[in-house]
Amino acid sequence: MKRILWLILILGGMCIDVQAQKGFAIGAAFDELAVKKNATEVVMGAGRLKKYHLSFFHSMEIKKPSAAEQQRIEALLRNDAAQAILHEETAGHKIYELPGRKGMHYYIFYRCSSHSIILIYIEGKASLKEIKEQFLKN
Repeated sequence: MKRILWLILILGGMCIDVQAQKGFAIGAAFDELAVKKNATEVVMGAGRLKKYHLSFFHSMEIKKPSAAEQQRIEALLRNDAAQAILHEETAGHKIYELPGRKGMHYYIFYRCSSHSIILIYIEGKASLKEIKEQFLKN
């Protein structure tokens, strides 16, 4: 059942322009690493996200990441973090809000442990507070 759900999410996401994070360095991480065997990618568009005031969601989880994969993602993340207008960093978690355009907000969420790396890119009109209330309750 879980595989079917992932398949539906992935196939549904294929219709979406995955270049939404174009202009941000982390786009290269999705392009390069999401195709690896140890990676799971989820892409959702505005239809599924409308009730959350979001227009695009792109995530990638890498299980048992290599040191090279972690270094690559963190190097790209540093490039985007340099232009961030908001940084929230705790042990193992990083949240960045990137400069918005035309009422849109752009966010990067990053979590790294020895077991996995999770990288999430979100676009929409929702504030960071709204996103945290909806998705980061735990």
